[in-house]
Amino acid sequence: MNIDLKKHILPFGIIVLLFWLSKSYEEYIGAVVFLVVGSGFLFAGYSVRNSNRRIQENGIKTKAKIIDFVEERTKDSDGYSQIHHFPIVRFTDRNGIETTQKLDSSENPKRINELIDIMYLKKDNEYEIMINSDFWKKYFPLIFIIGGFLFLGVGIIWFINKI
Repeated sequence: MNIDLKKHILPFGIIVLLFWLSKSYEEYIGAVVFLVVGSGFLFAGYSVRNSNRRIQENGIKTKAKIIDFVEERTKDSDGYSQIHHFPIVRFTDRNGIETTQKLDSSENPKRINELIDIMYLKKDNEYEIMINSDFWKKYFPLIFIIGGFLFLGVGIIWFINKI
């Protein structure tokens, strides 16, 4: 039996820790929230960075054509609705198989019929696709990592000031 630390033990440990702290140390809950959010940002940033590196090292570069966009609405914490446009791209893989897939990154909806550089990695019958640009390869995960360190720093300072 193989237990994945990130998927099983870590979230359970965080939930237990938050419950225990909320009952025992109410004055520390603000610091703990910042520590947990910072850890979440760091985890997300490093996960995206590692996924991007894996695609860069093992993936295949090609061109994809944006053929359409999927519009998705989300609500932020203030209740305002935001619209995101996710491109649907079509490309031909190394084996000559033409594939159409929605990307996970939001783009300008006016880019229909444009060619973009992508890198893909085929895993089973699914493709992991990354837009081949410096922003998505370097800066996007870096934003999460820096945010994580900032939240952790605030949480640590808050925690130290409470002691």
